[in-house]
Amino acid sequence: MNPVIPSPVPIPLPAPPWLIHLLQLLTFVFHLLLMNLLVGGAVILTLSSYLGRTDARHRELARRAAGPLPSVVAFTITLGVAPLLFLQLVYGQLFYTTSALMAWSWLAIVLLLMLAYYGIYWFHMQQEELGPRGVWVMLGVTVLLLHVMKTFTQNLTLVERPQAFYPTFLAGPVGNYLGPHDAFTFARLTHFFVAALAVAGLGLAVLSRSWRRDSPEIALWARDYGLRWFFAGTGVQFVVGLWFLFSQPEPIRLALMGSDKLATSLLVIAIALAVLSMMVARKGLAAAVMGIFGTIALMAVIRHLVRLAHLRPYFDIHSLPVEGQWVVFVIFAVLLVAGLGTVGWMLFHFFRPTSAHRGPA
Repeated sequence: MNPVIPSPVPIPLPAPPWLIHLLQLLTFVFHLLLMNLLVGGAVILTLSSYLGRTDARHRELARRAAGPLPSVVAFTITLGVAPLLFLQLVYGQLFYTTSALMAWSWLAIVLLLMLAYYGIYWFHMQQEELGPRGVWVMLGVTVLLLHVMKTFTQNLTLVERPQAFYPTFLAGPVGNYLGPHDAFTFARLTHFFVAALAVAGLGLAVLSRSWRRDSPEIALWARDYGLRWFFAGTGVQFVVGLWFLFSQPEPIRLALMGSDKLATSLLVIAIALAVLSMMVARKGLAAAVMGIFGTIALMAVIRHLVRLAHLRPYFDIHSLPVEGQWVVFVIFAVLLVAGLGTVGWMLFHFFRPTSAHRGPA
């Protein structure tokens, strides 16, 4: 074990590594989907609030799209708890070290999320009273969310660099480190940001379906507007993705470009699904959503493989002892399935054309 890396907590893992990784990836995919809708939605809503000063369609879009956003915040945070706990379970000695090095900026996340949550509710409930000032509220929310995304990205990038822990510790007071600011970290952050814009655009197109009964013209326009965000974001993502790929260390870059058949195949399939989603989006939103969900899921798996490659010289989860706690995992699995089923039921009834919230037929 590298002497500058803290030793693992001397407590056995409660399940085999493959099961922990599977649950971590499963929960992370749902969190990532909601996080994209939240961050990208905040950006789109900010722009529509600004354009709504002179454009009635954007003003109506901001009014309607602000309604689901508080729920998206709640779901994003709630669904982020499980993958964060699995991360701590597997990489605890690494994650706690980086969190201590970045203590002030890491702890500030709680306050920033609370402020962003309040701002979203404020905008949603008092748009008319805020008037032209509403754009400043949403701009503030967007800046807060982007800073939270930046801090998470920096912390998890540092997790993959155990060789930097001790030099960072020596460089200044513990807790004051603001995280890595190199080209790789910026490429990674840009990759997540552009993906959020694309996913939120597709989400807006889906959301517009719930407006068809009482405002068909706005629904049709919002669908087209959301798809333009989706096409533009996905198109830009191909360029950003290349930048992110070539910013990786050479062994990992080569693995993704052919030397590792599994990683390369997953990357090719993910790209193909994104392209297919763009091709079918105008004809069928459901197919596009399924394609993008598949892309996000595969990218999460690739991200996991890349993390393992970064940490392989320093840490191997299979070296940790295992002592199964199956009752706990069965309870977790049952509650997870029940929770996801409840959310799916809520979304199904929300988007049904005959839902009661749209008024009488």
